[in-house]
Amino acid sequence: MAILITFPEVFVRLVYSVTIIPITNALAINYFLGSLILTFFYIGYTVSNLPMGYLVDRYGFRVVSISLFIMAALIYAFSFIENFLEAILIMFFIGIFSGPTYIGSVKLIAEKSERYKSTSMGTLNLVAPLTLFIVNVYSLKISIDAWRIVYQYLSILTIFIAIVVLFIKNEKYDHKKGAVNRISILASLARFFGFWGLWGTSSFLYLLIFLKFNSYYYAGISLILFSIGSIIACPLSGFISDYFRIRERIVILSLIIFFIFLIIFPFVPLNLLYIFSFFLGFFVYFFRTPLDTYIAEITKGRAATSMGLANLISQPSQIIVPAIIGSIIEYSKNIYYAFIFLSLGPLFSALIVFYMEGYYKKH
Repeated sequence: MAILITFPEVFVRLVYSVTIIPITNALAINYFLGSLILTFFYIGYTVSNLPMGYLVDRYGFRVVSISLFIMAALIYAFSFIENFLEAILIMFFIGIFSGPTYIGSVKLIAEKSERYKSTSMGTLNLVAPLTLFIVNVYSLKISIDAWRIVYQYLSILTIFIAIVVLFIKNEKYDHKKGAVNRISILASLARFFGFWGLWGTSSFLYLLIFLKFNSYYYAGISLILFSIGSIIACPLSGFISDYFRIRERIVILSLIIFFIFLIIFPFVPLNLLYIFSFFLGFFVYFFRTPLDTYIAEITKGRAATSMGLANLISQPSQIIVPAIIGSIIEYSKNIYYAFIFLSLGPLFSALIVFYMEGYYKKH
C-alpha cells in the first residue's frame, strides 16, 4: 500500500526526464525553461512537506487521500497545457499536493513494521526505480503527442489510489521528544546532498546520454538498465541495513562509490555504456533506504513530521539541480560539467554522515 501512495508523485517527477523533450517542442521553449517546469514542482513539494507532515501525524491518512484527489485533477489539467506559464503554475500545485504522499508512506511503514523496518523501506523505495523502468520502456516509443495521454492515465490511477487510502487507520503515540533536533537536522542535510545526486541523475541521465550519443535508443536502453540496477539496490540495501545494523557505514560507502561513478561516467565509451549504466543505477539508490529508515526512527510516532523536516531540508536540492543542469546543457553544451556538478552531491553527503558517525561516538 505504501508503494501505491507515493507512486503518482514519483511518476510525475521521473516521467519528466522523458516528456521534457516533447513538452519543450510542444511549448516551443528551450531546455532551460523546460527544466524550470520541474523546478516549480519541487518548489511546491518542498514548502508543503513540513506542514503536511504535521497534518498527517495529527489527522491521519485522510490528509493523504484528499491530497491525492486534488493531485489527480491537477495532473489531468497538466495534460492540456498550451504555454509555459500554465505548465509552471500547474506543476507548482501538483508539487504542493504531492507533499503528504512519501511522508505518509513512511509513516505507514514506521507504524506497521518493527524488526524489518529498513527492508520494508527498501520495498517502498522500489517505487522510484520501478517507475523509472516503466518510464524508460515508454521512452523507446516516445512521440510528440503521447506525453499528454501518459498524464491522463496517471490521473485516473491516482483517483483509485486516493479512494483506497481513505480506509487506512492512524496509530497514536505519546511523544517524548520533538521531531526537530540536532540529529534530525544533520541527517536531513545528508539527505539534501544525497538527493542532489540521486534525483539529478535519475531525472537527467536520459537527456545527457542522448546529447552525448545522439540516440534515443542508446539513452532508452541505458536508462532501462540503470533502473534495473536501482530496483536491485533498494531492497538489498534495506535487508543489509536490518541484518548488520550499521546504517551509517552502509550509507557512507555507497555514497563514495556513487561519487566515483559520476566522475567516470561521461568518459565511458559506447561499448561499456550499458554495464556502467546498470552499476550507476545500483549505487545511486543504495544509500537512500538505510538513511530514510534512520530518519523515520528518530522520534517514534512522529515519522511523518521527521520525514517532513527531512524533505523540507533535502528537497531544495531538487529545485537547484534542474535549473543548473538545464543551464549547463543550454549554455555550455558540455555534459561533463553536468556530471561534475551532480557528483558534488554524494561527496558532501558522505562527509556529513561521516561527521554524524563521529558525533555519535562522542555522545
